Amino acid sequence: MIVDAPIHTTASRRARILDAAARAFASHGYRASSLRDIAKDAGCSLTLLDHHFGSKAMLLEAVIKGQHENCQIRLARLKALLAPAATFQFEAFVALWANYEFDLYATREGRQYLTLMLKLSGDNEVDAELRRNLNCSESLVVQAFARAHPALDEDALRGAWFVASGALYAAVTSADEMGDLSESGTTTPARTRAIAFLVDGLRAYWRDAPG
Repeated sequence: MIVDAPIHTTASRRARILDAAARAFASHGYRASSLRDIAKDAGCSLTLLDHHFGSKAMLLEAVIKGQHENCQIRLARLKALLAPAATFQFEAFVALWANYEFDLYATREGRQYLTLMLKLSGDNEVDAELRRNLNCSESLVVQAFARAHPALDEDALRGAWFVASGALYAAVTSADEMGDLSESGTTTPARTRAIAFLVDGLRAYWRDAPG
């Protein structure tokens, strides 16, 4: 029998459960993650977990919501580049987006969330709407693509997102394996290569895209 750990506030209980759930979903996926194991990892009873979240689906929704809230401060500079009064520069936006993803992955939470996104994006047992909104930066990046090429249709813009984000996440994880992530705000060969590759690749993609 698991006795609830002596956690003093509702907020801290929820945080412990969400952290344990994020680890489980990132490691095992949705179906293979056990609420009982998540409760054990969080140091609480299954009854308490059920009291706070109700079901595994609701727990996953709460994990995603929490991750999105954590991203909002980091996304502020990207949002500023898309403000109606701002002079939009495509290369500057791509560079800022790439550095955002590198900086995010350098944190424990960001690394865990990227793993979670990749694990859940192709999981048909996860609600389709939730899968479409897994990535914190996706909507902003697609807006930027539309700003750069207003004539492109939704399919072309989404296609550009999938190609570019896949390439960027591959570059980020490769840099991590090579020990080249670096600290926030710094320039490294891995970041420079990723930005140049994205800019050139997107230009080529749009050149060949219909419309």
